[in-house]
Amino acid sequence: MKRNSLTTALLAGLAGAAGLASTAQAVNLNTDGIGQVLIYPYYTVNKGNHSLFSVVNTTSKVKAVKVRFREGYNSREVLDFNLYLSPFDVWVGSVFAATGSSGPASISTPDKSCTVPAIGTSVVPFRTFAFDGTVDDTDGGPTDSERTREGYVEMIEMGEVGEPFASNATHNAAGTPKSCGVLVDAWSPGGAWANNSANAISIPNGGLYGAGTIFDVANGTLHAYNADAIEGFYTNTAAPAALHFDPGSLLPNLSFANTIGNVATSYVFTSNGTLNTSNWTKGRADAVSALYMHDAIYNEYYTDPALGAASEWVVTFPTKNFYVDALESAEHPFTKLFNGAACEPIDITYWNREEAKNTGSVDFSPSPRSVTSLCYEAQVITFNQEAAAVAGSSLIFGSALIANINTKIGGVTANAGHAKIGFAGTLAHELTSNNGVQFKGLPVTGFWSANYVNSQAQPGKLANFSGAYRHRASRIINILG
Repeated sequence: MKRNSLTTALLAGLAGAAGLASTAQAVNLNTDGIGQVLIYPYYTVNKGNHSLFSVVNTTSKVKAVKVRFREGYNSREVLDFNLYLSPFDVWVGSVFAATGSSGPASISTPDKSCTVPAIGTSVVPFRTFAFDGTVDDTDGGPTDSERTREGYVEMIEMGEVGEPFASNATHNAAGTPKSCGVLVDAWSPGGAWANNSANAISIPNGGLYGAGTIFDVANGTLHAYNADAIEGFYTNTAAPAALHFDPGSLLPNLSFANTIGNVATSYVFTSNGTLNTSNWTKGRADAVSALYMHDAIYNEYYTDPALGAASEWVVTFPTKNFYVDALESAEHPFTKLFNGAACEPIDITYWNREEAKNTGSVDFSPSPRSVTSLCYEAQVITFNQEAAAVAGSSLIFGSALIANINTKIGGVTANAGHAKIGFAGTLAHELTSNNGVQFKGLPVTGFWSANYVNSQAQPGKLANFSGAYRHRASRIINILG
């Protein structure tokens, strides 16, 4: 049965009038940037880059948060831990290459907030266990520690913490928690949480926001972005503490969305303001994927060599692994299982700043593939970096997961313009909800970063600049009869 358009319009109007208060019972991307789940689209330690991450608790409650770093090939976990945020607390962590140009990424923190296991003053290397065959099957991708050097981050609120644990995680007047050891002991064998993870844990209520910063000290550049914020991720009051897992667990993940009655409901607005409500089977990542489903992303590029300019697009599919990894066959909206790569066909169009458009077929370079495609969970699209693509290290982020576009128009390189990458070119790139809402494209997020390394501006002076700009996007949503 087709959705009644008047009902849909009224629902959208009421939601807008109420400031979207009703979305507390549905999974939604909060455009105000505060939520229960945070997605940071990219980290890298290549080419001398450091990646800094922050998460802020805007509430008066102690928050239990799962912090998870995923590598870029196939979203396998490279480091997870539990973070317990004091009221109105900020936690920061720095990801860097402790062993130089090879070896794993590592993390350290100057922060005093409680983590389990405790990080303290240690430098903790990222791990390869999830893909090197130690505790899991290899997935066809690289098995060495260099695979940990770029990827993305997710943080999931597991619940609010009560006594006796809350007071021990809360900072005193000197800015130090009373006793992080109490929380560590609670997860130790025989401890209160090891015996019952729901002990003194209530339902997540959101209130988190975060930011990522990628900086290159040697070149004096910095790329900063806001984390995506997912609100209404878990509102099932029948099992309020179900997300609170031990630090050694790979759970919870983005498939744990649950609103009411063991159903995950998503709210997504179209560009004309229509609210689409879609219902999904609990235990799948579809409810989160729906929030990110786009038929195309748009952004600019600038590569003028006279200004030392370079442009790179981060393109991340934050739920792709749920559809392509450890399955008998790939599931919609993706089409290829991961076996070293899972390449999805896409469409590329670009224009210069005077509206001139590329004509004929467009492909990445230097690529032997006959169609344009993106193959990884988190990758970098470079512009006019053919030599860097051959070398396997992009100019800004040092990414090894590169797809390069040479922006030639009429045989001449267009160094400035804008581009569109389309994801709805195949019928398989769709996701349909239990109630007949069909989303076309792929679940995607990311941003454009630009560097300007201009040594000629003032001879002998450092004249390096950088910026990061979130992708713009469009949606195709069909209501099936």
